This record gives sequence, C-alpha cells and structure tokens, in this order.
Amino acid sequence: MSLRAEIISIGDELTSGQRLDTNSRWLSERIGDLGVKTVFHTTVGDTLTDNIDAFRTATRRADIVIASGGLGPTADDLTREAISKAFDAPLEMRQEAMDHIVSLFARRQRPMPERNQVQAMFPMGSRIIDNPHGTAPGIDLSVNAAGKGSRIFALPGVPAEMMEMYRETVEKRLVDELGVGRQRWYYYSLKVFGIGESDVEKRLPDLIHRDRDPLVGITVSKATITLRIAALCESETEFQSKIIPTVNAIRDELGPLVFGEGEMDIDEATDQLLRQRGLRLGVIEVGAGAWIQQSLARLADDRESSIQAAQWYPSMVSLEKAYSTKSISKEERGSGTHESLDSDKPVSDTERQLAQAAQTMLAEYGLDLCLAACTYPSWSTVRDSKSLPFSDFTMALARAGKPTQYTTTSLGAHPDVLYHRLLKAGLNFLRLELLQDA
Repeated sequence: MSLRAEIISIGDELTSGQRLDTNSRWLSERIGDLGVKTVFHTTVGDTLTDNIDAFRTATRRADIVIASGGLGPTADDLTREAISKAFDAPLEMRQEAMDHIVSLFARRQRPMPERNQVQAMFPMGSRIIDNPHGTAPGIDLSVNAAGKGSRIFALPGVPAEMMEMYRETVEKRLVDELGVGRQRWYYYSLKVFGIGESDVEKRLPDLIHRDRDPLVGITVSKATITLRIAALCESETEFQSKIIPTVNAIRDELGPLVFGEGEMDIDEATDQLLRQRGLRLGVIEVGAGAWIQQSLARLADDRESSIQAAQWYPSMVSLEKAYSTKSISKEERGSGTHESLDSDKPVSDTERQLAQAAQTMLAEYGLDLCLAACTYPSWSTVRDSKSLPFSDFTMALARAGKPTQYTTTSLGAHPDVLYHRLLKAGLNFLRLELLQDA
C-alpha cells in the first residue's frame, strides 16, 4: 500500500496570490516517482496558530509531511516554532548548524546578523537537513499523532535550496528509512471526444470507483476528455500488463470516441490518419477565425518549416505538402446548388454553399479531400452572450469520386472553450469519416 503524503507551503505571499506555489507540484512529482501518493496540498500564511493547526492536521492524516517555507531568520518565519509547539518539542541550539551558518557568512565576507542564530534552533528530537548553499537548515522530525506515526520534513521555500536538499537528503531518507521506492506510480492516458464527462462516467461505472486498482480518473481540458489510468507497480512491464483489461474495457465501450493516447490531441490524431493514407486536405472555414487551418498548420510547421499551410490564400498554397488551405470570402459563398448531393431530402443553403466551395477547391487543386466548416460566431457575440453560448456548426466533406457528406450540430461551451469545441468537432467529423473508409 502506498504511503500518504501532505505538502504544506508556507507564506503570506502564497495565500495572497502574489506568488505562485511551484514547490508543491515539484515535491508531489518527486515523491510520486517513489510510490508515495500526495493526498493533500495545504497553503498557510505566516500566522503561528494557523501553522500549528496545519502541522497537527497534516500529521493526523498523512504518513509523510513535507513543508517548504518559514525557515528564515525574520519574525514572520514561524515553521520551527510551529513544529515545536505543535508537538511539545522545545527548541534547542545545535552547534553543528550554527557553525555552518557562521562559516557561510564568513565565506561571503559579511558579518552574521544576530537574528540568524534562530536558524540553528531545532525542535528536540529532530535531525538536521543540511543546506549546502543557504543559511536555513531543514528539520526532520518523527512524531506520533492520533496514535499513528508521521514523518515531518521542513525545507526552505527558496526553490533551488529546497530541491537540492530534497535530492541530497530527504529522498535518501525516504528510501533508506521508510522503505519507499520499491514501487512507483505509473500512468497511461486515453483521449476521448464527442461525449460529455458525465456520459463517460455513466458508460464506465465500474471503472471509476476510487478504491479500484488500477485507478481511472476523468479530466477535461478544452473539450477533450482524458481518462488517466494509474497503478502502483514495481516496473513498467508490470504496469502495462495490469492495465490491459481496463484499457480494453474502455475501448470496447467507447469505440471510436477514443481517438488517441498520451499527450495526443484530436488534431494530431487526424493528422496521423491523413499522413498514413497519403491524403492531401483542403480546408475552408467561414466566420471568426480559421481554427482548423491554424491547428493543422502548427503541426505541419513543427515538421516542415517550408510548408505554406498557415497561409490561407491560393497563391500561397504548396501542393507538395500535406495541407492546402483557403479562406472563403463572402463573394465566394454563392447560393448555387451542387449536383452531387447524395440525399432525397432538401439541403439547406448553408450545406449547398459549403458543398460548392469544397468541390471547387477539390477540383482546382487536385486534392483528395476538402473539409468546409460554417460558421464560427464572432468573438463579440460569444463574449457578450448572457447564457452559455451555442453555435450551429455545419460541416461538409468533399472527396474525389464520392458523395459529399454533411453534418450539423449545435455546440455550447464557456466562451473560452467554445472555439476549441468547434475546431475539434470539425476534425472529429473528418476523423470519423476517414475511419469509415478503412
């Protein structure tokens, strides 16, 4: 079973939002590599009673407590006093620590302020964590809280000093004295688009239980759902073997809604399909922005600095590259019909216009496919919406020698997410059509 840890970050500059707490993230990642699970992050200001409460609470619910900050020489540095009072461990002078502080000032050719002597005071029973390049040694104290043992490591808030002290001393003590490191947390992610977060949970009820091994968590970012599978294992091989049934269950239930793994997003998944099949794509987008074009162009630019895909005009198209793109003007959005519409039901003017533009680009540039999308709402419309903004998004896919395919969907999201959702809806429409051709 994994040991539980709590990370405490100390300082008014953190609770006030004036400074970002990066120490907690770094420490959580490092101890996670040793198989220690961080279950709480606590941020507390420079008030003695609050610090005492924070340490007492942390030791009651965690096996390991790592604190950063509050070990300086000034009146608002309260960590050593808080630990002392919280666990009835009177402060005592450690000559070893004092000698280090004195020598540090001597090397810097500066007189040591009398106030710095407080940094050589340690709670009774604690051990010193050396700070090679700073005047604030760390504190290592084992305590018994609520009938259980807990280990406190208090480190300075200066990131460079904290990181060095963790690597050189704390990590070694965790491994050698607490026996961590034989197992570690491993992670594997599946990416999903085209379904809501709550719908995913409904379809995978037996996989989301928090006491399950392996664990499956759900997160959402810019309309992409990530299913993160986690397990405590001794090796990558053991982990990969353990998660096979879970991965298969997710893929069996969600099918093509799963588009990738790891850090992949849907633009990369679509790009991969196009390149695997040697298909050249044209893109037409109507309205505010050209989100699909920009997304694919960025991927292409990462590989091919000479690609012209980011230029949205015919004169800038390079047909030797993977993507040809074009902006469609109002004049080009005529109301003409297209004879290859494959439907007996009436087709809207929007679909006819998109089909005509897509077929024109397909023929003009000798492309394999052309994706046309309409219409991105203006940013002012999205921004000023009094409720959750929605957009009717129509897409047409023209392919050489095949009927034009259409889809229209009404998509809603927070203003900061709506365009990402529309972009991914367009790419997902293309991706699913390509999968059907396989």
